[in-house]
Amino acid sequence: MEKLVLLLSPELADTHCQVLITQTRHSGQTLAALTALYSFITATAHPNEQNLCAYREIKQIFEQHITAARNQVMEDNLARLLNALSARNLCEIQNVHSALSRNGFHQTALSAIQRLPDSVLLATATWVAEWQRDARLRAEAASPYPDALNLHGAGISPACFAAMSELDNYLREAVS
Repeated sequence: MEKLVLLLSPELADTHCQVLITQTRHSGQTLAALTALYSFITATAHPNEQNLCAYREIKQIFEQHITAARNQVMEDNLARLLNALSARNLCEIQNVHSALSRNGFHQTALSAIQRLPDSVLLATATWVAEWQRDARLRAEAASPYPDALNLHGAGISPACFAAMSELDNYLREAVS
């Protein structure tokens, strides 16, 4: 079986990371591309090469770029969430929620909560709680079963309901 041997130096790895960063449209794509390339390199490197200084340097370079990209994803989504809360934009709240892991959304929501002035925080918490209560009542009314929700029957997006439910939990905790 023929094999293809790839040559990669720390300098080439750093240059390739820089190129990936400039070629992607947004931070989420950058993070995904860097992570995929890092996974490929670590999975295909010959075991004997994993003890080399160059391999460790390359891993460190990728880890630094991935950490920076992850931080940028969090910052970008924090800005999006703050704007969405200010505009009471359900669709954008849902988009932020779906763009992040559960832990990522939790961290982003907590950061947003910390940045909101008290009066805005209270108003936002009230709005989210009222939306959540109304959505739950509509979904219960649309369901033929007691204590069951029919989100589709109530015309409520399950993804939006999930995002607002999590946000409601975080806001309740913050204002109590």
